[in-house]
Amino acid sequence: MHGGDARKDARKAAASCARETASPYDLGTPLPRDYPYDPRGRRLADGALATVILLRVAAAALAFAGLAWCTTWWAATSLGAAITAILCITLSALVLGRGLEYAAGAAFGRASLRLEPNVRHDYVLRVFRKGRRSAGTTPRFLLALARLDILRGQPHLAGDALARVDTSRLNPNRLKLLYLLQTVTAIQLQEDAHNAAIRYAGITGEKNAGFPPDNVVLGWAQDAADGRAPEDAAMRDVCASALQPRRRRPLLAVSLSVMLAHCLLFAGAATGVDATDSWRLRLGYQTVAGLLTSTFMVALAIAGVVLLARWRMRQDAPQTRGRKVAQVVGSCLVVMAVTCLALVVAIGTIFATDGTERIIARGVRSDSADGRPYDYVALDMENGYGAARSTTYWRTRDFIVMQEWSPAQDYDTKAERKTTADSSDAGTGTTDSSTSATKPEDASSDPISSNASDLGTPDADSASALSDQMRAVARYLQEQGVVPGASEPALDYDAKGHAYASLGTQSQTVNGKTVEVGYELRDNGESQQPSGTAQELVPERTYPNGEGDEELVGFYLVDHQTLAVTDENRTSW
Repeated sequence: MHGGDARKDARKAAASCARETASPYDLGTPLPRDYPYDPRGRRLADGALATVILLRVAAAALAFAGLAWCTTWWAATSLGAAITAILCITLSALVLGRGLEYAAGAAFGRASLRLEPNVRHDYVLRVFRKGRRSAGTTPRFLLALARLDILRGQPHLAGDALARVDTSRLNPNRLKLLYLLQTVTAIQLQEDAHNAAIRYAGITGEKNAGFPPDNVVLGWAQDAADGRAPEDAAMRDVCASALQPRRRRPLLAVSLSVMLAHCLLFAGAATGVDATDSWRLRLGYQTVAGLLTSTFMVALAIAGVVLLARWRMRQDAPQTRGRKVAQVVGSCLVVMAVTCLALVVAIGTIFATDGTERIIARGVRSDSADGRPYDYVALDMENGYGAARSTTYWRTRDFIVMQEWSPAQDYDTKAERKTTADSSDAGTGTTDSSTSATKPEDASSDPISSNASDLGTPDADSASALSDQMRAVARYLQEQGVVPGASEPALDYDAKGHAYASLGTQSQTVNGKTVEVGYELRDNGESQQPSGTAQELVPERTYPNGEGDEELVGFYLVDHQTLAVTDENRTSW
C-alpha cells in the first residue's frame, strides 16, 4: 500500500513539475486552472470572448428569423427570385453580425492598449488560449505576446513565443518585426544575434511603420558580440514603437456593416416580393428604405475607394505617375457607376409608391385561417392623369410586406361612405314626367336594364352591355347544367356598387340533407385577351338559409364583340 501511494505521489509531482515548466504558448498543453492571470486582463478578455459569442448567436438567430420570414411569401414567387431573396436576407444578417463582431473586437483591443504590459499580456494570452484561432491569426498572437514579454522583461518567454511562429503565414512587415524581436531577444539572452539582424536588414518593410534603421539593428548585434550590449530600455522602446497595431475604428465598422446589411435586406425583399402577384412592399418602408439604400450605396462606394487608396499608400511598392492616374480615374468611374445605379433605385422607389396607404383595421383574427392578428390596409392608387383612383385591399403583420386580401374591403368604412354618398347624389335627380310617359313599352321588358335604371347607374350603355354579357354566361351555364332553370338573370348592385345577377335557386342534397342553394353571377372586370377585350364573370354558389359557405363555381370570359363564352377552367382566385 505504501509503495502504491509513493508511486501516485511521484506521478503527481512529475505532472505538477511538467505544468510549471510547460510553455503557456503551447496550445497542446492546457494551462492549470489556477494560472495566475492578472485580474484586469482576465476580466477584459472574458468580456471580449463573451461579447463575441453573443454576437455570433444573435447573427445566427437573425439569419434563421429572416428565413422564417421568407417562408410567408416565397411560395408565391418564382424559384430564382426566392433563392436570390433568401441569399440576400441571410447575407444581410451575417454581414451585420460580422461587422458588430469586428467592432466589438476593435473596441476591446483599443481598451487593452491603455493597459500596462503585464496586464495586456495576460489579456492577449487568455484570448489566444480561449478564443477562435486560425493558421493566419496564431502567428500574430505569438508576435504580440513576444513583444509584450520583451517589454515586461521576460526574454525567455519571448524566445519561446518566437520559436513557435510559422513564418510562412507572415507578410513582409510582420516578418521584419519577427527578426527584430529575435535580435533583441538574442541580445538579452546573450546569444548570437547576427543571423536575425542580417535577416532583418534583408527585408524592406512598410514605410512609416516605425522600424529602426537597418544599420542600427546590425550595430546592436555587433556591439553585443563585442561585449558592449546596448541598453535594454532603448531596445524596448524600439520594440514598442515598431509596427504598432493600427487603431481600428469601431463606429466606422458598425456604420459600414449596417449600411451594407440594409442594402442587402432591401434588395432581397424587393426581389422576392416584387416577383409575386399577391404580395408587395408597404409604401412607407419602400419609400424610406429605397432612399436610404440609394444613399448607402454611394457612401459604401466612396468608403471603399478611400480605404483602398489608404491601403495602397501604406505599401512601399513604387508607383509610376501613369499608374496613379489610372487608379484615380478608375476610382472615379466606380463611384459614378454606383451613383447612377443609386439614382435608378431612388427614382424607381419614388414612382413605385404613387399612392396612399390607409390602415382600416388592426389586430383582426376572424378572417385568418392561422388565427394570427393582422392589420388590414387599403391602398388607394392613381391609375393615371385624369383617371379615377383605384383601391386594393391588403393584410400585414409587419412594416415591410403585405398580402393582397379582398375580405379587408368589408372593413373600409371610408369607401362605404363614399359609395353611399355617390348613390345618394345619383338618386336626387328628378325625372321629367313627359319623358316618363313616352317611354317605350318594351323598356321594362329587360329585367337587367330595368334594375340598372332604378339604381340610377352613371353609364347606361355599360349597364346594357353588361346585361348582354351576363345573359350570355347565364345561357351557357344553363346549357352546361351548372345552374338550374332557364330564367333570365336579374341585375342588381350591392352596397358598394358592385354588379351581380341572381341566377335562381334550387333544392339540392348535400351530405344526405336537403338544402336551398342559390346561384349569383358577379362581375370581375375587364381582361385583355389575344382576341380582344373580354369581361370576366364569376358565378358563385350561395346558401340563403345559412346552411353552408359561399363557393366559387368557376371563371368565364365573355368577348365584348361576339359574346362568345370561354371557360377558364379554374375555381379559385
